[in-house]
Amino acid sequence: MTDVSRYGVKMATPASDIYDVLTEEVRLVGYTTLDAGMSEAELDELSSRFDDARRRYAVDAVERSHDLEKLGEQDAVRLLPLMEPQFWSIVFNKPLQQLLSRLLGGYFILNQVNGLINRGNQSEYHQAKYHRDLPYQHFTSSQPLAINALFALDDFSIENGATRVIPASQHREAFPPDEVVRRTQVQITVKRGTFIVLDCMLYHAGATNRTARDRRAINHVFTIPMLRQQFHLPSIIGDGASFSEEQRRILGFGLEEFRSLEDWLDDRATRLG
Repeated sequence: MTDVSRYGVKMATPASDIYDVLTEEVRLVGYTTLDAGMSEAELDELSSRFDDARRRYAVDAVERSHDLEKLGEQDAVRLLPLMEPQFWSIVFNKPLQQLLSRLLGGYFILNQVNGLINRGNQSEYHQAKYHRDLPYQHFTSSQPLAINALFALDDFSIENGATRVIPASQHREAFPPDEVVRRTQVQITVKRGTFIVLDCMLYHAGATNRTARDRRAINHVFTIPMLRQQFHLPSIIGDGASFSEEQRRILGFGLEEFRSLEDWLDDRATRLG
């Protein structure tokens, strides 16, 4: 491939592979897309399991006397892999983990993993308002603190409400003027089996699904370890014996908050043998 011509340039960021390219895209404009490398048969199996989990999640809520619609939770399946363990394969997807390691460094954790449904023929969609995935925060940082990896279980199209972004808005503290949003916003269309990868400080939004079919996705947020998880996964998962040491670290094991000085000293003694 021919080099991009330039002059007067004394510094340039190198890219040794596709992950360096995607990393620079996220750092520059705030988003990119990544093929998960899954077959059609694998995606069909995940689609079936998603629908099963969605039904069971609704039934469980009723049994616990929770009205999901009143709670504004009717379009989500929280902690999806706990209901269908096959979805851990998406959390630990190798291409995704490779990209995350470039974006967040050697130590990052899973903050949240939720199934999302954008229902067909909706008059409005609750995720269709621009927001950051670190809401109410107005700052910039030289490195990403959190990354959203939205996995498309169905094709994302203009018609079914594909994700909208304001490119490079992670570099600005304040939300831009409405006319700037209208001029610069981009809608990201992808095939199923693709991750839409966003800097969590990038302003983004869903859009209304104007087709007859629900559009399904799985939202993953990964953060540096200093940010608290949406759910404390080690407490929910248990001992985590079925996960590798690397996976346990990503799930947040080993980041316990100490409730007393004695607990802290006991932990130090254990670690030092």
